[in-house]
Amino acid sequence: MALRLAAAAGWRRSWDALPQIVARRTRGSARTSVNTMTTLSGSDGQGPRATLPFDSNRFVTQLQHQGFSAEQSEAVLDALKSTMKEALDVQDGMLATKSEHVQLKSELTDRVFNSTLKFDIAQRHMRDLLERDFNNLKQDIRMIEKNDFDKVRNEIVDMEKRFLLQKQITDRMVHKLHLANETMETMIMKFSVAGGATLVILIAIVGTYFEKS
Repeated sequence: MALRLAAAAGWRRSWDALPQIVARRTRGSARTSVNTMTTLSGSDGQGPRATLPFDSNRFVTQLQHQGFSAEQSEAVLDALKSTMKEALDVQDGMLATKSEHVQLKSELTDRVFNSTLKFDIAQRHMRDLLERDFNNLKQDIRMIEKNDFDKVRNEIVDMEKRFLLQKQITDRMVHKLHLANETMETMIMKFSVAGGATLVILIAIVGTYFEKS
């Protein structure tokens, strides 16, 4: 867009100055020869130049058909050449050269490479962070499982201890009951023997008493 505006401004300035150029060229010496084909080109510089083929003979002939003299037609042709050359020079000055294209391509390649490298580094860093977090999570889960397992195992051990303690208490109570039962049986046996002996003695005494009577 800026190139078009600059070229249009150059054409406008040259077109505005065209009558003065024609007048000066008409007052000057007349030319006796006319080029059949002219190639308009911009100024020399790096990179390709802008060229524009132009049939000057046909242009002069058309001007003469419009009522211009040969001198006026050649003056208009010279002015048009100068104007177009100036416009092409402006255009060449605004176009990028081959070296500038190569430099721009190199800069873009470097930027793309740097961006790709930064993305790869960031992606690798993110992957390392994810792996580290995942490993930490696995360790936490294993620790939780181990703690839960240890807790359950401790509870089982406590229950076994309480069961053994209760069993020991029960065994002692049963043993005491057996001892008490044996003691009771022994006492009953003693009382039975003593009662039997007393009964025999009483019977003997009663028998003796009846015999004496």
